[in-house]
Amino acid sequence: MSEKEEDWDGDLEFELNAFQKDALNELGNIASCHAVTSLAEMTGVTIDIEVPTVDIVSIEDTEKLIEAEKMVAGIFVQIDGGFSGYLQVLFPERSALHLVDILMGKTPGETKTIATEMEESAVVEIGNMLASSFCDGIADFFQFSLMPSPPSFAFDMMGAMVESAIIAVVQAQETEHVILFRCDFQEETEGGIYGYILLFPHPDSLKNMLSMLEAEVR
Repeated sequence: MSEKEEDWDGDLEFELNAFQKDALNELGNIASCHAVTSLAEMTGVTIDIEVPTVDIVSIEDTEKLIEAEKMVAGIFVQIDGGFSGYLQVLFPERSALHLVDILMGKTPGETKTIATEMEESAVVEIGNMLASSFCDGIADFFQFSLMPSPPSFAFDMMGAMVESAIIAVVQAQETEHVILFRCDFQEETEGGIYGYILLFPHPDSLKNMLSMLEAEVR
């Protein structure tokens, strides 16, 4: 992890310095490893982690970082406790259908859409497990508790899904900028699982997280 390049004044609205990015990426690795380990245990599929990235963007620039026209299924939860914010777990449509086949014991390719309550519940179960495991990774590292809210489910264009999350964040934080903490996980075989974890931390929570991470590496 790199040394801090400049004193941090707590102003995170527009950019992170090199230390702050390294610190958050390190935390993302820890938390996402918790999440995909749980996913592998649930599905029996070995999952790889892409290196997480963290970006601060304006609402207008958010669509540049996502595949807005891709259909995704996923969940959205609010997080409270030692850290506050919102978290989204999104699966591109083919991956979501593949996960439903696995959990419901169907033949691969049998699920064609997410239309029934059982199919929706399967996606919610996996998304909620990933969200909880991701939160557990953060909580274990910092030795505090995190309490995700019951998840809300949606199946829509990725742009619409992320926009809904941003609206909730903006209403709560009264800011025009959003911090996107994106972790990609994938199972690389044909027809495999691919997805995203997006973390939208409250500015005060991010400030506290970075301060605690800095203390860890001193």
